[in-house]
Amino acid sequence: GGGLYQLSKAGKLSVPAMNVNDSVTKQKFDNLYCCRESILDGLKRTTDVMFGGKQVVVCGYGEVGKGCCAALKALGAIVYVTEIDPICALQACMDGFRVVKLNEVIRQVDVIITCTGNKNVVTRDQLDRMKNGSIVCNMGHSNTEIDVASLRTPELTWERVRSQVDHVIWPDGKRVILLAEGRLLNLSCSTVPTFVLSITATTQALALIELYNAPEGRYKQDVYLLPKKMDEYVASLHLPTFDAHLTELSDEQAKYLGLNKNGPFKPNYYRYRALISQNGKDA
Repeated sequence: GGGLYQLSKAGKLSVPAMNVNDSVTKQKFDNLYCCRESILDGLKRTTDVMFGGKQVVVCGYGEVGKGCCAALKALGAIVYVTEIDPICALQACMDGFRVVKLNEVIRQVDVIITCTGNKNVVTRDQLDRMKNGSIVCNMGHSNTEIDVASLRTPELTWERVRSQVDHVIWPDGKRVILLAEGRLLNLSCSTVPTFVLSITATTQALALIELYNAPEGRYKQDVYLLPKKMDEYVASLHLPTFDAHLTELSDEQAKYLGLNKNGPFKPNYYRYRALISQNGKDA
């Protein structure tokens, strides 16, 4: 997502582009709902850890962070959240999570999960202060969140325990368990449900059809969000799976709301609970 906007700003985009990643259906499923299931899947497959009573810090409370926190809370983990954005921080507070700075809890936590999309969220200095047997993993979209390069130094020993699981051993014998070498945990260590893939693929296909069929001049060499109508269409195609039946507006009701009976049903600025900021990342 972010890279396209940077290219566009620099005037280097040679064709129109559709930012599928920030379409609501795709975002909610890939980021929130998928992570809500895959975070536990990835951690259990790699470490067989039990979550009841474990202290976990989730860095970032965007869509991915929200999904991870919901799953961990349901299993009885004690969940802390770190956040730079006051709106997301407030959402975390209202969802019942303690918002802290990583340094305040680094010595006591059992698991750190990064999902910020930023870099150097967990530094060597912080890894040095973690307790023996703690687990560090990344759910964000890049492998820059945990400073893994800083762990490849002569005084630390790396021990490959099983596929995607390394023990990093300090001179005093302390071990920190690093998953997938800091790469994306849910791609490396768990599976993606076909239902989620279907939503993503449908969204991508519709975006391509929209770009291909659009009249000359509708899309310039820029980055566009998928029209809301298409987003609603993707969602409606997946409703039969759940045997869900949509209510239809009467003519009178549609007129009262100032809507077309067939959608789009929400204005473009409407946020389906989570916020998406202008630059294409979760706000």
